[in-house]
Amino acid sequence: MSASASSSLSASVAHAVSFLTRPLLRSYAPAIIVKLQLSLEANLTALYAPSWVPAEPLRGSGRRCLTLSPECLPPRAVYAACIAAGVQWFDWIALLGGREFDFFVDPGCVSMRRDRKGPASTLVTLWADEIPSPRSYARATAHAAEKQRGKTVAQQLLEDDSESDDQIFTMIASEVSAPTWTTPVLAEFPKPRSLSPLSAISSHSRSSSRSSNSSSGFSFSSADSSRSSASRSSASAADQGHPRQSRRERARQARVYIDTSKTEITPYDGGKTTVLTGGVMLGGGPKPAAPRAWRSPVRI
Repeated sequence: MSASASSSLSASVAHAVSFLTRPLLRSYAPAIIVKLQLSLEANLTALYAPSWVPAEPLRGSGRRCLTLSPECLPPRAVYAACIAAGVQWFDWIALLGGREFDFFVDPGCVSMRRDRKGPASTLVTLWADEIPSPRSYARATAHAAEKQRGKTVAQQLLEDDSESDDQIFTMIASEVSAPTWTTPVLAEFPKPRSLSPLSAISSHSRSSSRSSNSSSGFSFSSADSSRSSASRSSASAADQGHPRQSRRERARQARVYIDTSKTEITPYDGGKTTVLTGGVMLGGGPKPAAPRAWRSPVRI
C-alpha cells in the first residue's frame, strides 16, 4: 500500500472510530475508551486494507460495510474490540440509538444508512474529506465514463459479479459473527481415584483364596474328614459362643486322631511309653534268625 493510500485509510478509520465511541464517553472510564479505540482502529485497518483504493472510492464498498444491530452480535472486528476493552455490545448499541444501521467506511467518506429495507432508507454522510467542486465532479464523472466505455461487456459483468460477491460475503459475515468457544483447559492433572470398598474386599478375597489353595495339600480322604470335622467344630463353636478358628487350625485339628481306649503301657528297648496312639511300636528288637541245618559231609 502506498503512502497516500495508507494516510487516507488512517484518516477514514480515525473518523469512524471517533463516531462509534463518542456516545460511550459518559458511561465508561477514559482508560477503557482509549483501549477500545486502539483495538477498534487496529481491527478496522486490517479489515479495510485489502480493498482500499483511494482512486476508486466505491470499489469494495460492500465488503467494507458493517451492519450493526441491537438484536445480534456485531461483526468480528467490532466484537473483538468489545472483548479486549470489556465493553458490552448491547449497552454500546443502545447508546448508539438502539436501531440497526449499515456503517460504510470508504476512502475520504464515512456514512451510515438506516432502514435499508424500508421506503425511508437514506444514506447520511458522517464525514467527508473534501467536497468536490462542480467542475472537478464533472471531470471525474467524464473520466469514469470514458474508462467504462473502454471496458468490454465481459469485464463489466465480472466487476458486477465481484460487487455482488462482496455484498453476499458481508451479509454472511454479519450473520456468522458469534464467538468461537474453546475447549476448557485444566490447570493441573486430575487427582487419582481412591480405592473403593468393593475393590478392596474383592482383592482381599482373591488373596485369601490363593493362600488357602496353596495350604491345602492333603489327600482327598483327609480333606473329606477335615470338612466334616470342621463343620462339626464350627457348629459347636457357634453354639458355645467361642470365636471362630482359622481354616488352617481347623485342618490341623481334623488330621490329628487320638484313640482314648488304648491305655496300656507298651514296653520297648530303653524304657516304657504311655503314648496313646495306635501307631507302630517303637524300639522293637530284631527277630531271631532261624537255625541253619548242618549238612552231612558227602563221601566220594
